[in-house]
Amino acid sequence: MGAEEWDIFISHASEDKVEVARPLANILSTKGMKVWLDESELFVGDSLRAKIDEGLGQSHFGIVILSPSFFSKHWPQAELDGLAAREAHGEKRILPVWHNLSFEQVCKHSPLLAGKLAAQTKDGLRVVADHIVKAAHRTMKRRADAPIFDGRITKVVLMSLPDGAYLYSNCFAGDHVPAFAKELGEIGTREEDWKHIVRVKLAGTRFRAFADSADYRRYWSSQMRLMPPSKIL
Repeated sequence: MGAEEWDIFISHASEDKVEVARPLANILSTKGMKVWLDESELFVGDSLRAKIDEGLGQSHFGIVILSPSFFSKHWPQAELDGLAAREAHGEKRILPVWHNLSFEQVCKHSPLLAGKLAAQTKDGLRVVADHIVKAAHRTMKRRADAPIFDGRITKVVLMSLPDGAYLYSNCFAGDHVPAFAKELGEIGTREEDWKHIVRVKLAGTRFRAFADSADYRRYWSSQMRLMPPSKIL
């Protein structure tokens, strides 16, 4: 894997995989996030610091699921406090998720972690995922060549994209015009969009989405600058 190959990695105790890590990864994936899960799973004997270094080396953003199982692995205090050091230049890159923990319990293990804003699974994994996506979109340094979604379109993906996102199909209707291209409105307006996508047989085909039409235009401007003259149509 190359650097920053993934949007998000999830570090977790193996005991929390089925109940929290895996379903959270699935929800984030439906929201267009590229999630690294299994490679960052924590087992007895693993170094939290090494896993965080490894995961963040290939990801824009990191999640650490803190739970009784996580803290029962007796990670050294220095390794837990090392989370803060991974956030270079004041940029938020790590989001703790509390699972079956109170503030007092987190504070007992690491005051620095207790002082960090965290999502909590007691609010529901979909709420946790929403917090993560919003935080990631605010803090990830997206390049002009990095859309917020690039994959096969489904109704779930369509409904999960933010209002104002510019969505277009990689299939073309002729004259290099996308078969579907639209700035998305509120979720309540998207049933008709989905019906149209199904009607023209684009469901399950590859689409891209940008945060807004301005990002879309910047993307294509950058592509034109990078293409040699022989490749420009």
